[in-house]
Amino acid sequence: MYIQNLSLNQDLQVGIRIIDFGAANETGTPALDIADNSPQTAWSLKPFLKVQDSIKVAAGKSANIPISITIPANQGAGSYYSAIEYTAQNPTTKEKVNIAASTASLVFVTVPGQTKELLGLKQFGAYVSDAKQTSGAFQSIFVGAAPKEFAYRLQNSGNIAEQPSGSLLVKNMFGRTVKEVKDVNAKKQLVLIGQTRRIEACMNTSVLNNKDQTGQQTQTTLCDDPGLMPGHYTAQIALFYGLNGNNTQEITATTSFWYLPWWSIIILIVALLLIVGLVWLIRRAFSGRNKKYRR
Repeated sequence: MYIQNLSLNQDLQVGIRIIDFGAANETGTPALDIADNSPQTAWSLKPFLKVQDSIKVAAGKSANIPISITIPANQGAGSYYSAIEYTAQNPTTKEKVNIAASTASLVFVTVPGQTKELLGLKQFGAYVSDAKQTSGAFQSIFVGAAPKEFAYRLQNSGNIAEQPSGSLLVKNMFGRTVKEVKDVNAKKQLVLIGQTRRIEACMNTSVLNNKDQTGQQTQTTLCDDPGLMPGHYTAQIALFYGLNGNNTQEITATTSFWYLPWWSIIILIVALLLIVGLVWLIRRAFSGRNKKYRR
């Protein structure tokens, strides 16, 4: 583990400990078990992972901390994971300096062999994320704007963290493919043990280049307008998962949605009114002609 002291005039005393974590919500945000009396999880790496409990890093310097992972030969196959928390401390009292000086690195280990792999699809459909990209809603009718992304929710009932892959096809009402997403898990997100995970996939993507607080170049993927015409659409998804050495498993699903922008609704109403008016005029003309012949 690499730790760098960004201060040029003050040494950094770092406290290190191993903690467990799970999923905080469906976005994959980890929930760290920071309490000293937290029970050990079923997938914990604590019994197998060793690291020193503290280190002093001189001002402006960095340090590499070795991590040892020893898995017993009779350990069952599956995923095991914990986190290494490192916290800036007061060098005399060993107390935390502030909460902003604490962070953690997640450590994952996969023990190969015959595992229980079981992902279940809970929901799939066109999706609208909120401004913070932390939640959103599945929708079947879009009026103001076309959907930019799809989402699917997977529940992991096995004993290994899974990384699904797959593709997505969007077809119009005439059965013609109008969009194809070749990778519906572009960020290589994991579905942790016991978790229900929501993964989003953009129909069209663009990359925004920017800089973080340290001046490093970063990239953000954005979902662009897919350029759909008004109408009814059907989407098909095919997901695959499976640890090397085990059978690859497949999940398929189909959903549909309507895209009806306001201008198309107005045009439709006007067209219906014109048809109704034309039918009325034709009926009135025929009615008048019949009366004339009767006389």
